[in-house]
Amino acid sequence: MPIRLRLPSAWPLYLAGALILMLSLVTIVGERGALHLWRLGGEKTQLDEQNYRLQTENRTLRQRIVRIRNDNPYLEKLAREELNLVRPGEVVYRFPKAEPSRSNVNERAESLPSKGQKPPR
Repeated sequence: MPIRLRLPSAWPLYLAGALILMLSLVTIVGERGALHLWRLGGEKTQLDEQNYRLQTENRTLRQRIVRIRNDNPYLEKLAREELNLVRPGEVVYRFPKAEPSRSNVNERAESLPSKGQKPPR
């Protein structure tokens, strides 16, 4: 006696529901789905910001190039600051950075050994 499979009368409805569910999952999570599109939007925003920063930097560098080519006092200033160049006969004074603060002086005095102690190794 052959076994007959009996399908419910609403099977086309179940099949359509399953198909709609699968299509919506693919639309949301798939390779070109909504989540991927959202990530690409965030990446585009980052690239736009980086592009703006680089354009601003390029504009600044172009202005500096024009100034170096045409403005001799500016060029001289750059040579003095960046290359430490001086004119013949000029005297360069160098000053120490800064005196140590009083707390550092007190700490050093405390760390020095007294007359009867050996210095730390």
